[in-house]
Amino acid sequence: MDGDGAVAGPRAGGKRAAWGFASAGLLAVLFWLLVGDLAISIRERAALPSGLELLRRNGASDTTTSLLMSTVPALLSVLLVPLLGYHSDRLRSRWGRRRPFLLVVAPVGCAAMLGLACSPALGALADAALGTLSPGRRLCNLATFSLFWTIFECAGISAVSLFTGLVNDVVPQGLLGRFYAAFRIVGLGVGIAFNTWVFALTDQYLGQILVAIGLVFGLALLLVCLMVDEPACGAAPGGLRPGGWRALAMPRAHVLACFAHRPFLWAVAAFMLASVTFSPFNTFYQYYAHLSGIPKATLGTLTAYGYAVSIASAFGIGWLVDHYGALRVSSRIMALYCCAAALGYLSLGNAAAFPWFYLAHVVVSGAWFTAAASMPMALFPKARFVQYNSSKDLMVVLGNILVSGVQGPVLDLSGHDYRLTLLSGAVFALLCVLCLARLQARPAPADQS
Repeated sequence: MDGDGAVAGPRAGGKRAAWGFASAGLLAVLFWLLVGDLAISIRERAALPSGLELLRRNGASDTTTSLLMSTVPALLSVLLVPLLGYHSDRLRSRWGRRRPFLLVVAPVGCAAMLGLACSPALGALADAALGTLSPGRRLCNLATFSLFWTIFECAGISAVSLFTGLVNDVVPQGLLGRFYAAFRIVGLGVGIAFNTWVFALTDQYLGQILVAIGLVFGLALLLVCLMVDEPACGAAPGGLRPGGWRALAMPRAHVLACFAHRPFLWAVAAFMLASVTFSPFNTFYQYYAHLSGIPKATLGTLTAYGYAVSIASAFGIGWLVDHYGALRVSSRIMALYCCAAALGYLSLGNAAAFPWFYLAHVVVSGAWFTAAASMPMALFPKARFVQYNSSKDLMVVLGNILVSGVQGPVLDLSGHDYRLTLLSGAVFALLCVLCLARLQARPAPADQS
């Protein structure tokens, strides 16, 4: 047992990885993985707030926002993520098993973001072309937004799953906590730069910003594919991947095999609850700030301050993870967020309290993402990591579909009472803490790698 109640048995890495930071080769791998993390980070830190701004300009309701930003992409990724995990685990090629898929995801995501930048113009063309049959300029704009955003989100979700598998393949286990701390610093640095210097410019230059996001996303992933060599793999688990039309079939046995192990169920529940803890507030915080009278520049500054605190604490959290286990550290941070969300729900009837809670939300949720980043590596067997991780991602997506399908209508019916996003956050955080405690209490099973 690694101290984290792992689904898989202990994986060597502490002593064997000690040479890591002295290795020039490992440092080079770290650098190029950080470049890849730039693509992952820009999706969350820049693409999401820019997309929300584009929706706001088109007068999207809370229900429409929740549907377009969460539910529709999640439904498609339910099919996409398990397929990618199944086939990438079994692929054997001279480019490795993750990079061939990333080479497809990168240009697709880039093209989708370029299309999103052109969506207002394309919506106007569609409105003019349909003439009297047109549902109106606003709905045409929303339709083109929905198309390109869905494609981009599918590419982004796929990139996250494949990139996580690549990291698991090339980074020594004993250094994962500090490696992910470095990744968090890159992501938070992107967030600071965007919110400090770029976010306010979305009023005048939103299209150009979306183009830049797409180019960075695509080029960063392509550089990783070119510069990072994957280690040689043994025989494919469960045999080689099928060819022809069978390759497109949903790998049900691939997913169901994971659920045969009871600790996996608790791990999946914890990740699902963690995701839906943060997603409602993260989806609507810009609308909440606008309703509270917070200027966009002030919101960007608050976000930058929160990210700066997260950067300062990242390596400290990474050190704690490497020494005490991701599960223990993450559970304590989630308990802290539960208290913060409950306090925010009780106090945010006063709009003046919003900046303080928002800052606390950014800092504590950021600490969770830093601590929990390496938790899948501690919980899932290495040989079939992407199989387990993609099955977990599938269930997380289903949880997000359920919550996003409810949150928009509830907020519309409540008269835009965005405090409800904090109430749900407190409840889900408490349930997540209970699942993490159950994982810590379980004895370690035999290694299933």
